[in-house]
Amino acid sequence: MNKVKVSVVVPVYKVEKYLERCVNSIIKQSLSELEIILVDDGSPDNCGIMCDSFADKDNRIKVVHKANGGLSSARNAGLKIATGEYIGFVDSDDDIETDMYEKMYNAALKYKVDFVMCDYQRINSNSTNFNKTLDIDSGFYDKEKIRSDIFPALIMGSNIDYGPLLSVCLCLYKRQFLTDNSITFANDVKWSEDNLFSAIVGYKCNSFYYLKTEYLYHYYSNPGTITTSYRAGAWNVYCKMNEYLHNFFDQISDYDFSEQLKIHMLYYACNCLGMASKLSEEDALYEMNMILNSQELKTAFKNLHLSDISIKLRFQLYLMKHKKTKVLYKIYNKKLPKLMRVFIILFNC
Repeated sequence: MNKVKVSVVVPVYKVEKYLERCVNSIIKQSLSELEIILVDDGSPDNCGIMCDSFADKDNRIKVVHKANGGLSSARNAGLKIATGEYIGFVDSDDDIETDMYEKMYNAALKYKVDFVMCDYQRINSNSTNFNKTLDIDSGFYDKEKIRSDIFPALIMGSNIDYGPLLSVCLCLYKRQFLTDNSITFANDVKWSEDNLFSAIVGYKCNSFYYLKTEYLYHYYSNPGTITTSYRAGAWNVYCKMNEYLHNFFDQISDYDFSEQLKIHMLYYACNCLGMASKLSEEDALYEMNMILNSQELKTAFKNLHLSDISIKLRFQLYLMKHKKTKVLYKIYNKKLPKLMRVFIILFNC
C-alpha cells in the first residue's frame, strides 16, 4: 500500500440520510493516498452497518465502532489510529469538493506549514447557497503575522463573533504537529468543540497557509439540528469550555487574551438565552434566570470594555448585565417590538 498522505476522520451518528453522499465525496478525491476513518459513535440506526459496507468495498476505509460519547470523543478515536502525514475532518452530513485534499496537501508541502485552511460553501435546506470567506488575507502566515493578524480574535472577536480559525473541517493539519503539542479534543465539551481546539492550534502553530476563495468544503444547514434547537445542559458545557480556555490561556505571558475570554463567555450566554427563550414561558424564564445569575456571567461582565459593537448588541448586553429576564424573553420572542425600539433610541442617546 502506498504511503498514506492524508487521514480523513468522519464521526458518524444518526446520519443515514446523508452518510453515503459524504463518504462518496471522500472516496472520489483526486488525491488517492487516503486513509478514511469512519467512527460509528454508537449510532442507533443503520449507520454502523453502512460504515462496514463502505469498508468492504474500499480497503482505504477503516471503521471504529464505539459507545456514544459525542463529537469530540469520536474525533479523538479517529485521531488515535490515524497514520497519515496530514489529518482532515469531515462531518458526516457534509461533503467536499473532489480536489479538496489534493489542493490542501500540495499547499502544505510547498509552504511547509503546520496546517492549511480553505473556505466553504453553505448549502441551506431551501436551496439557497452562499460562499463564505474570511476577513483575513490569503496566503502564508508565519508566527509574526499570526500574532498580528490572528491573535486579536483568536478566541473571539471584539464584536462578539467567532475568530478566523474556527472550523476544523476547513483545515488540514500536520499530524506530527498535533502529536508534538498533545492537541486533542476535550471529551466533555459536546458542542462548539472547534472553538477550543482551534484556539489552541492557532496559538501553538508556527505557520499556516490560507487558500482564500477556494470553497472546497460544503456545509449543509439542516432544519432541526442541535445548532438550532434548545439543548439541555448547554450552558454548563459552554462554561466548561471557557474553563478549559482559561486553564490554557491564563498561563500565557506573551499575549493578553483576558478580554477575549470574557467575550467568549458573553457569546455563549447570548446563544443559550436565545435557545432557552423558545421553551415554554415558565421553563424559558427558569433557564434564562439561571444563566443571568451565574457566577461565570458575572465574572465576564466585570471590567469589560467593548467599544466597536452595534447599538442592538449593546442594548442586549445591558439587559443581560442587569438581569432583565422577562424583557429579554419578550424581545427574543418578538413580543415587545415597539418598546424595544424606544429602549434602543433612549440607549443611543
